Amino acid sequence: MERICKRCQAHFIVHKDEEDFLQKIGFKYGKTEVHLPLPVYCPDCRCQLRTCHRNERNMYKVRSSFSGKDIISVYAQEQSWGDKPFKIYSQEEWRSDAWDPMEYGRNFDFTRPFFDQFAELQQQVPRQALISISNENSGFTTGTGFCKNCYLINSSEYCEDCYYGKLLQTCKDSVDCSYLYNSELCYECFSCYECYNCQYVSFSTNCSDCMFSSNLKSCTNCCLCTNLSQKEYHFMNEPLSKEEYEKRLKDFRGSYPLTEKMRNLYRKTIGTMVRKYANIVSCQNCTGDYVEHSKNCLDCYDVNESEDCRYVQVGVQVKDNYDCSNMYIKPELCYETLGTIEVYGSAYCLFIFHSKRMLYCDFCYHSEDCFACTGLTHKKHCIFNKQYSKEEYEALVPKIIAHMQLTGEWGLYFPSRYAPFGYNESLAFEYFPLSKEEALKQGFLWRDSDAKDRKPQTAAFPDSIADAADSITQEIFCCSDCSKNFRIIPQELDFYRRQALPIPRKCQECRHTDRMHFRNPRRLWNRTCAKCREAVQSTSAPDRPETIYCESCYIKTVY
Repeated sequence: MERICKRCQAHFIVHKDEEDFLQKIGFKYGKTEVHLPLPVYCPDCRCQLRTCHRNERNMYKVRSSFSGKDIISVYAQEQSWGDKPFKIYSQEEWRSDAWDPMEYGRNFDFTRPFFDQFAELQQQVPRQALISISNENSGFTTGTGFCKNCYLINSSEYCEDCYYGKLLQTCKDSVDCSYLYNSELCYECFSCYECYNCQYVSFSTNCSDCMFSSNLKSCTNCCLCTNLSQKEYHFMNEPLSKEEYEKRLKDFRGSYPLTEKMRNLYRKTIGTMVRKYANIVSCQNCTGDYVEHSKNCLDCYDVNESEDCRYVQVGVQVKDNYDCSNMYIKPELCYETLGTIEVYGSAYCLFIFHSKRMLYCDFCYHSEDCFACTGLTHKKHCIFNKQYSKEEYEALVPKIIAHMQLTGEWGLYFPSRYAPFGYNESLAFEYFPLSKEEALKQGFLWRDSDAKDRKPQTAAFPDSIADAADSITQEIFCCSDCSKNFRIIPQELDFYRRQALPIPRKCQECRHTDRMHFRNPRRLWNRTCAKCREAVQSTSAPDRPETIYCESCYIKTVY
């Protein structure tokens, strides 16, 4: 079924499997069963409107609304909308028995729009400063679980001694990496699996002691190489003796100017290499990019061990999810939801954990059968944080949905005008970059940085890691790209010394932006294999310079 997006006017298709899914995810209220409506926005707009509610990388020092103490928060002190700031509690305060979210319960007003009323509730109910579960000594992380001694990482689980990264899963002692899985001692790596002691490596699996390379499989001691399998001591894809290889590497280790020269060679090398149409491995009937060990996942990105999904961005063990983002550990039958762990049968939700049959809820834990609630734990049959009997709940929810249908709100995600972050703070900015003028024109919020808070650099960058004294951790540096201040923490300095790496001259945000240039947009184009002309779907646009092969031709050519 072809439709026109009510937001951007683009034509888009509602596929038969989407229609079937929306019928499958019905919500029962007594004898009434409610099904979700067909989308009125295109997939890109749905993703953009959803992810503008998630901040992964910006943190602020604010005062706790509970204790008055200084805490670290993903929410700035000044809220991006409304006349009052959010109430922000530390995680310990939020999870304590010192306050009750039910005290903020209220009746639904059928004379007013739903989203306006829910925004007022969100403004009153305290929010957690950060989102994390069972971490140890990892107070400057968000979207993390079961991590130890980590700093400024996000969307990560089961990591130890990792700094400045995104989507790290079961990793150890790694710095400035993104989409890194089951790896150790890695630096500036992107989309790597089961790698050890690698630096500036991308799209590689089961490699060790490799540098400035891409698309390697089971390789050791390779530098400036691409598309190799089971090779050792290769430089620019040419075999060398161990002695000659080590001599080539010795000259630039620890030197910033020479490392930058190697990085420039690296960029040129990967710019001309043959590429597989998509990063899809061990999958059946899947499209998108960075999909592993999955089945029937269509137009999905950064998804593994999942099945029967469409339009999912970042998912681990996901089943029957459509239009969802950042879904972890067996979420099932969810629609238009962001940020979950073990959730079932829920829609239009934000940050709900271990819960069932939730609609239009955010920050709820271990709850079920709730509608338009925020901040609840171990609750059932609640509406706007007010407790109802089962019979009352089942009678009232369909009436509110009917009201939302009349106001045109039913089936839409939380509006961007009520997002808790500026667009430039949000995940949407990474997925769909916009200027301030473009963002404001499209109805998003924006947060301007305060340049007066920036301080002058207090020391020169050392060219060699050997010249970096311990006192460097007390200095203030200015990013060579954006001029923002940043520091080198002691654990980071120790890592650079052990790995013979120079001190970076860009802040962690600009380093992250550089890594994101490795990946294509989360969008599919119809392409043909440059060798056999077979039709494929790729995230490489037709006007890009890469040579694209289908999987069969890629394997025959490379391996």
